[in-house]
Amino acid sequence: MEPSFDQIAEAEAPETTHDEEAWRSALARCGDRIRDGFPPPKADDPPEKQVLARSYTAKQAAKLVGVNAETMRRAADELTLDSFLDPRGKLRFPAHTLIPTASDPDLREMIAGYERLHLRELRAVLDIDQRSLERGFHEAGIQPKRMIWRDLRGLWNLPETYEEFNQLLGERELDGDRGGRKRRRGGRSSARRKRQAEARLRNRLIDAFPKWRNDYRDQQKLFIHIGEPNSGKTHDALEALKAAGSGWYLAPLRLLAYEIFDRLNGEGVACHLLTGEEYIPVDGARITAATIEMFNAQNSGACVIIDEAQMLADADRGWAWTRALMESAAPEMHIIGPPTARNLIEVLASAAEIPGEVVGHQRLAPIALAERHFTLESLPPSTILVAFTRQGVLDLKMKLERLGRTVSVVYGSLPPEVRRRQADRFAAGETEICVATDAVGMGLNLPADVVCFYEVEKFDGKNDRQLYPSEVHQIGGRAGRYGMSKTGLIAATNKHDLHVIHELYERTPLELTYARVAPTADDLSLIPGSLDQQLMQWAELKSIPEELRAVITTADMDERIALAKMLSDEDIKKLGLASALQLVNAPTRKTTRAYWLDCAYMILEGYQIPLPPDAPAPIHDGGDLEATEFSIACADIYLWLSRRKEFADNCEAHGQVREERREWSLSIDEALLRNLNVARRCRTCGALLPSRHRYRICDKCFKSRRF
Repeated sequence: MEPSFDQIAEAEAPETTHDEEAWRSALARCGDRIRDGFPPPKADDPPEKQVLARSYTAKQAAKLVGVNAETMRRAADELTLDSFLDPRGKLRFPAHTLIPTASDPDLREMIAGYERLHLRELRAVLDIDQRSLERGFHEAGIQPKRMIWRDLRGLWNLPETYEEFNQLLGERELDGDRGGRKRRRGGRSSARRKRQAEARLRNRLIDAFPKWRNDYRDQQKLFIHIGEPNSGKTHDALEALKAAGSGWYLAPLRLLAYEIFDRLNGEGVACHLLTGEEYIPVDGARITAATIEMFNAQNSGACVIIDEAQMLADADRGWAWTRALMESAAPEMHIIGPPTARNLIEVLASAAEIPGEVVGHQRLAPIALAERHFTLESLPPSTILVAFTRQGVLDLKMKLERLGRTVSVVYGSLPPEVRRRQADRFAAGETEICVATDAVGMGLNLPADVVCFYEVEKFDGKNDRQLYPSEVHQIGGRAGRYGMSKTGLIAATNKHDLHVIHELYERTPLELTYARVAPTADDLSLIPGSLDQQLMQWAELKSIPEELRAVITTADMDERIALAKMLSDEDIKKLGLASALQLVNAPTRKTTRAYWLDCAYMILEGYQIPLPPDAPAPIHDGGDLEATEFSIACADIYLWLSRRKEFADNCEAHGQVREERREWSLSIDEALLRNLNVARRCRTCGALLPSRHRYRICDKCFKSRRF
């Protein structure tokens, strides 16, 4: 017998009721398809019942796809599956997109790639003992505590799909004897005790969660500046900061902090600069332009500006925006962001009882979508050409220069000083084209007549995916120079991509749903185990107070965990938990972890940390350029450590490193002014690699190595 709508609502309804308008908004996300097995709703049914009929909870969706509910939540985040939060804060998947997804074997397997596996399951399927399995993990470089199906499929003769794995696991478990079943029952009892211990720990962490409702809230006022790029949001907020006379401007990038530092001092307003690697004091200054992680909430001043508020949702760094917004004690606060961030900011401000006012901003120069695509030969002057890899940017630079064009480049691993010089040349008209990654979409003051997309897909660190509408709006919004061009133009370099850009730009970007928080040393001290285990368990417990779970989640701990695994328990004890946590917060990437570890060992032994590796001089080719960027990335780690009081005594050569870093940055800028050959070759056979090739060896060498 099919359940009635009343039974569905009773089973899923919370104790409290919610605003009908909010449910109508959720209903608009659902589409027209009804969940399988349910009769069509009546036209006069309340919107809440209609949402329940047209969407699946994470648990229901997981059952349909054949995975766990947590896997479904993780896949929703990582793969950006069509999903939304209902007014109760529950994650839901519209039936009209989930049902086709669940019926597609390839899409089901893609979701199943995020399923966490247990050692018991692997041992059962592979029919091997614990020691052999652990040896296999070590040889494959896999961390058992965080293994997911995507990392294991096809390995050690495992099946290629999760459905086959599950089928094989079921057959193995059916073959188990009665004693095995008894052991499994014992395992369930052990699992129950583990869950109870985790629940107690989660409650302790929730009790330690920061209390953001402070006595001074009624003396504060938050101005929420909402608008598209080029709408004057930052200008208006800076005018308020200058009028207040003291406070902070908080930026996501050193480059943007430098820009505001220069701008304010150029206008006669004394301003310090404070970044993770550098402090430039200015006599008489009571305002500081800083990267947001450096904000001192205890000394907020009269006014605080928080720029690029969409970063609240950034998995890695969003915690710093959350902390700045929720802990600032300034009487006047200004937060700047796109329309997608408005609801999240308002909910957070309401949770902290901060009185707020929304200030709307309209674009200063109109924007339009191109009707025809451009070729590289026909790109007009004052065009930003957008690619999504460092190598793609450099390859386009070479191609355009061979066509006789003058070119600037901007990409993420380029030192901020070099990005600034490259951008300044483009802004001054010294170069016609600026080839840039999506680093151009945040903060950089880089006006252009045209933003042209060379590609519409990007690798996000885990998967190749199509651009989100919000990314097209943010990057494309750079088109249009106020007072200099009548209309900004968004374009692409082929007909297909232009059609995609039209579709994406015309879609309303999804609203941001979650802000991020990160653990403190006090939080981790409540959790048993090594530092990497503490970080992993903190992330998995998601110890957020009930009233905030709909809008706050934990930061991505992967890089911190990777660094923590390199330190022994003795190392952590010697450093102390607070210093160890500070150490693993260093700005590393995979390529610089080895240098970071050398620094950590020297700190532990009480010696001076090693100097960054020397950069080649001069820069002759792409290899030299990459090596110089690596040297600068290591110098950034050195300088970052030198700015922390715990490690400053181990970094006495910081003046020398700062000067070397400056010289290396200048050498990169000079090299980019030349027609530098940055073509990449396979490190095994020397063959030229395609411009969009992601790896350092060619496909032929990869196949021969694999088979």
